[in-house]
Amino acid sequence: MYKKLSNIATQRETAEVVNRILDGGINSIGEIRLYPGVNELLNERLGYDSVILFSAKSAGAFLPYTVSREKGKASIGYDGANNSDFYYVIFG
Repeated sequence: MYKKLSNIATQRETAEVVNRILDGGINSIGEIRLYPGVNELLNERLGYDSVILFSAKSAGAFLPYTVSREKGKASIGYDGANNSDFYYVIFG
């Protein structure tokens, strides 16, 4: 679970979140298993302008691509012959 700041966050709470971001903990990462064809990625951080970057968890996997995006979900295309697992990060 990720931590969000409230509108009345203390300086300490703000510093904890900012320091986590500076240490690489941006709280917008995940894992997904993709099947040949079009797959659905559900994540509340997704929006119409989000960029989704993928990293294969095993050798020889084809890279997936984004077919469409909307609030909370994206359609991901995958041209591999077999199921493959990926890490992803969402920006925006």
